Amino acid sequence: WDDGMKDIIEVFASLQQTTPLHVCTNHGVQWENGMKEVLERSDMGIVEREDASTGLYPFMIAAVGKSNGGYDLESVFHLIYARPKLVQRFSNHDCDGEESCLNTRN
Repeated sequence: WDDGMKDIIEVFASLQQTTPLHVCTNHGVQWENGMKEVLERSDMGIVEREDASTGLYPFMIAAVGKSNGGYDLESVFHLIYARPKLVQRFSNHDCDGEESCLNTRN
């Protein structure tokens, strides 16, 4: 991360007028190769922001991965863990609380 990847991500974000988090998800940056640092330094509200070009949330973009099918499951997990209510928005279940959501099966 400190080998220059941070600088590259920040330049890309600036040029694309987006956030470093969106750059990392769009380019498949792995959790241990910079995504962790970017997420930890980001305002958590960014995790709830849709990407302007795709309309997808960061966890969705990270889950899709690059065109060659490469994705980082650890990044997807941590993005969902940061804002689990985003996943609930796409659920067919109404959950009164965390306990009832965990006990619901499809």
